[in-house]
Amino acid sequence: MADTTTDDITPAGSDNASYNTGETSFHEHDYSWRWVGPATGGDWTDPSNWVLTDAGQPVDTSSDAFSGTPIPQSEQNADVNVGYYGNTTPNVVVSNAVLYNQIRSLSVWQNSTLKITAQGGNGNVFASAGLQNNGTVIIDTPSKVELGGVTSGDGTLTILNNNGNVTLDDAQLNNGTLNLVNSTLGTLATPISVSGGTINLQQNSTLIANLYGEGSTVNVDPATVNTLYVNDRFSNSSGSVQNTVINGVSENTHFGILSGSSKPVSATYEANTDGSYTLTITLDNGHAITYPTVNVADGYTPAAQATIVQDGSNGWLIEDAGTATAPASYVTSDLHQQLAATAAAAAAAGGDTSQYSSNSVSYHTHDNTWRWTGSATGGDWYDPKNWTLYDGVGNVVDTSGNSFSGNAVPQSEQNADVNVGYYGNTTPNVVVANAPSYNQIRSLSVWQNSTLEITAQADSTYSGYVFTTAGFENSGTILINTASRVELGGISANRDGGVLTIMNNDNNVVFDTNNVNNAGTINLINATLGAATNPLSVSGGTLNLSQDSSLFLSPGENINTINVDPNTVNTVYVQANGLLHTDSPNAQGVVINGVSSNTHFGISGVSSAPTAATYTPNTDGSYTLQVTLADGRLLTFGNIHTADGFVPAANASIVQDGSNGWVVEDNGNAPCFLAGSMIRTPQGDVAVETLRLGSTVLAFVNGETVERTVTWAGRSHMIAKAGLVDAEAGYPVRIMQGALAEGVPYKDMLVTPEHCLFINGGFIPARMLVNGRSVVYDRTIAVYDYFHVETAEHSVIMADGMLTESYLDTGNRQSFRQDGSVVSLGGRERNWNDDAAAPLSVSRDVVEPIFREIEARAIAAGLENTVVAPTLTEDAGLYLVASTGQTIHQVRSANGRTMFMIPSDVTGVRIVSRTSSPSETVGPFVDDRRQLGVLVGEVTLFDSGNTIRIDQHLTDADLSGWDVQENTPVRWTNGNAMLPLTARQPNSLGMLAIQILAAGPYLVTTSAEETALTA
Repeated sequence: MADTTTDDITPAGSDNASYNTGETSFHEHDYSWRWVGPATGGDWTDPSNWVLTDAGQPVDTSSDAFSGTPIPQSEQNADVNVGYYGNTTPNVVVSNAVLYNQIRSLSVWQNSTLKITAQGGNGNVFASAGLQNNGTVIIDTPSKVELGGVTSGDGTLTILNNNGNVTLDDAQLNNGTLNLVNSTLGTLATPISVSGGTINLQQNSTLIANLYGEGSTVNVDPATVNTLYVNDRFSNSSGSVQNTVINGVSENTHFGILSGSSKPVSATYEANTDGSYTLTITLDNGHAITYPTVNVADGYTPAAQATIVQDGSNGWLIEDAGTATAPASYVTSDLHQQLAATAAAAAAAGGDTSQYSSNSVSYHTHDNTWRWTGSATGGDWYDPKNWTLYDGVGNVVDTSGNSFSGNAVPQSEQNADVNVGYYGNTTPNVVVANAPSYNQIRSLSVWQNSTLEITAQADSTYSGYVFTTAGFENSGTILINTASRVELGGISANRDGGVLTIMNNDNNVVFDTNNVNNAGTINLINATLGAATNPLSVSGGTLNLSQDSSLFLSPGENINTINVDPNTVNTVYVQANGLLHTDSPNAQGVVINGVSSNTHFGISGVSSAPTAATYTPNTDGSYTLQVTLADGRLLTFGNIHTADGFVPAANASIVQDGSNGWVVEDNGNAPCFLAGSMIRTPQGDVAVETLRLGSTVLAFVNGETVERTVTWAGRSHMIAKAGLVDAEAGYPVRIMQGALAEGVPYKDMLVTPEHCLFINGGFIPARMLVNGRSVVYDRTIAVYDYFHVETAEHSVIMADGMLTESYLDTGNRQSFRQDGSVVSLGGRERNWNDDAAAPLSVSRDVVEPIFREIEARAIAAGLENTVVAPTLTEDAGLYLVASTGQTIHQVRSANGRTMFMIPSDVTGVRIVSRTSSPSETVGPFVDDRRQLGVLVGEVTLFDSGNTIRIDQHLTDADLSGWDVQENTPVRWTNGNAMLPLTARQPNSLGMLAIQILAAGPYLVTTSAEETALTA
């Protein structure tokens, strides 16, 4: 098997402190693109609509660099003009095709409109390093759009149906009008700052802003749910008075405080003399945030004390049911009508998108070449002394012009290939890019024996890529060691001998087309590559996963080999929805090495849940894993090679993953003894590991001692899964000497969590008796062998002076290997009802009294509790994620029903909440380890005067995200449950009422964990 260790992969460029860290950006330009197309219905990707000029003179665009399609993305070192200064003739330009090449500067002038409707890919469908907007920019796509680090002008920016995928690289927007329609702008990590201007929120929109960054005026549609989050880090003890005037506030308006150093403890409304209100939000650090001018909608009076609700994804929400005497009047209010008209006009601008090209256009040919001429090691990418620019015939280019801004590095001339090293290079060299730059280079080549290390980090004021190229060719080494966003482009070629290493990065390395041509090696170290919604297509080469890494793939990939580190948890996901064929094994051609109990196989993007996962031995010692979905489709990995000492269980466990799909895990936790457990035999107590086929042990039947012959003895290997809760991680249970009675056991006993003890006539799993004092999970033992012995009949035997069980084969025999030269073939699989020596006792009324008795004995003995009591909450953190991708917060709760406003284009929602396992929140003596969200009863949609009962969650057994069907008309979610909605009335706004019958308690997790859950 290939070596998958990564201890020798260390940063190549030494201490990062020796490199530039300041952001570098370029917006000066030599050329100008001018729109010469029609006044309306103009297609951005039609080259006849553009003219490139230099100092006002047309430039010849027939060279190869323009790839026969001279549009702005073909010459990036230029300003792009839609309209012209002082323009009086309205014109509309539509960009409907994916264009991941970034333009340097975009100007939209008076009476001019640019509408971006392109969809698809994993990178930006439209990208500019800067925007000056004096006209109108409309973004009507759920895909990623970059507007750059310089965004200014007094124009209008309208974002429709986009859930946080519009990037302002420096997280700033200056002046003008911002319209959010069913959209979110800003993130928890990078809230934006809006200086001046007006912000309009409607149709379930969210603005995530910095304090003092909410603009001059915020208008919220009173008829729809909208949220304004602010960051508290700039708050002060004088009240942090915000100058923003907020209009249209109703019970549908939420104010949010992002999770940070403090949390809100009270929120009060106080009436002003002019009819407005002052909202004061007091934080637990003694600071406050004050909105002195809150104008409410007609018919609404806020409550003096607002409600504070913890939001599982971002922080806290300030919600207020207040008093609404005439909520129906909201839809007839002038503000609602004005905002609705704005949204309708934006949606209609440019007409039907079918008239525009949707064919992706990309550019990678170039006129010039940047060559690294700096030192062989420790070279700084952003030191201009290290670079020389050459033209197409090898002449040095003068880089003293304004467009280089006195800092001639590759981002200053984007229409060029960038070379680190050269073809056939034999002298090792290392280049480090330690400063963020959102300017995109056109093409990157890293040659043999050359290393590019990207270590740039974004902060809370920077949301763009810290390094970005439209394509790369790697024959050397690219090391990405940053948690921030890095774009590797649409043409991605990791050549033979090339090594791409991604460290400490959670899906922030982007391949624009989700395709990687890999003839070399890709290393993931504590990293995630791809996502459930954006799996990668990887052709050829080797991928190595270690230190809790995850890889999301499209099925049927031509990867040669995946090596997984057997000592750390790693997951290989395959995206299956619509891509797995019926009547086919859907065999994946990849060889997977190093598989252990830490290796997970994930199934993402499927509406049909996997129902079985089986391992079958192959004749060469490898295994075949076949996963069966509920609809009969199959997914097959036919060439799995396991780590030494690991034998997978025949039937693997299938666990639903709330964020991605399902994970196939090895059962690997059969009821067994650890080495050193002393088994009673006629010759006395002997170590379990010394027993062999044919050995004799003593069994206890109705108070009598009888001899029984060992018919099978097996051992297996366990590596505990760090990062999981103890009950799932695989740590052994230590039962301390005298825990049950004096001398019982007569020494500390070590067993696996599922191993049963014989108490009061029944078998109780050890995990159900863990009290943190005398019965504990031993986290000091993370790697161990475990053993079991089988007799002809399931038996009560004695180990370490305590009655316990022999092995009962319920289907996990294959996870063991047998010592000795004589092999006994296992018989039929058995079950507890028909074959056990005593009943399995797992009901709470039986186990809890025994648990309490053992616990009381430990307390009396003065044993300290080694387990920190969990912090619990009754707050479910309930919200919806719409089919459009938008997060929908509740409007209010009343009479056991939670209400949500649903836009007309939403065809389904996911009910998202915290989850908890009763065995964790109540106690281990409760044998219910399901992860449960909320218990849902009736669901009703009120839409355009119609009352519609939604019951698919009660009738569809395979509906994604729901637990088993109950005997009564209720059903638990697993924290992320799909709920299809019926056909909607166009342009309507519905109210969804969900009856929540039970919820919690839940374990309180960290903000980072909850953000990951809802991402």
